[in-house]
Amino acid sequence: MTYLHELSQPEAAARLREARTAILVVGSVEQHGAHLPLGTDYLAALTVAERVSALLEAPLLPLGPVGVAPYHAAWPGSLTLRPQTLIALLVDVCDGLAAAGVERLLLVNWHEGNTPTLRLAADEAQRRNERLRIVVAETHVAAHELSGLELTHAGTLETTAVLAHDPALVRLDEARDATADEAGEAGHALFRRRDVFPVLRDFREVAASGWYGHPEQASEEQARALFTRVAEHVASRARELWDALAEEGAR
Repeated sequence: MTYLHELSQPEAAARLREARTAILVVGSVEQHGAHLPLGTDYLAALTVAERVSALLEAPLLPLGPVGVAPYHAAWPGSLTLRPQTLIALLVDVCDGLAAAGVERLLLVNWHEGNTPTLRLAADEAQRRNERLRIVVAETHVAAHELSGLELTHAGTLETTAVLAHDPALVRLDEARDATADEAGEAGHALFRRRDVFPVLRDFREVAASGWYGHPEQASEEQARALFTRVAEHVASRARELWDALAEEGAR
């Protein structure tokens, strides 16, 4: 694992030129009940990205812990960027990486609220830098599909993510006042529809307490194994996509 910002300038130039690949981590700072940290989504993405950095032998750079999460604003401490702020940040960083020789960029994300913004930002970055091809890894989706763990908010899967990063940050004794599963699942289902759907204004429309699920079902052993699998999946899939895109471009 290599952090770009920990390298000297000559080291960074050489690594980027040689690998032609870089990894960017996108986060979110939002409430996850009293038992998980505000930065759960950032820590989850970072935990995957560190492992992927080693597998791809590519430098890693966190864009910052804050993402697009205005619907958590009812809980003090939750923070959000405007979409245009995240777009500008990502595009500017991509410009610099492309100038250093990067042609393959992996965006590692855990927070689904970032997704629409990342698509717009990646499109603009690719249009400005003709040789740059961006792949987005939605790691919460990959982790859910590989494990079958509930895709709730602050439940088993996200507790597993924090355990994989640092077990000391999980406080299961504080996990109380969960919204009922049925209410949380019904609320989330409204906003996760792909055909006709409303736009989320306030996360209390999903879960009145801010969270639901079963954090007590997570374990450290499961966390380590799962995040190794997620990283292997992301690295393998990214390679496949870049190779396929290169072949298509050569035709």
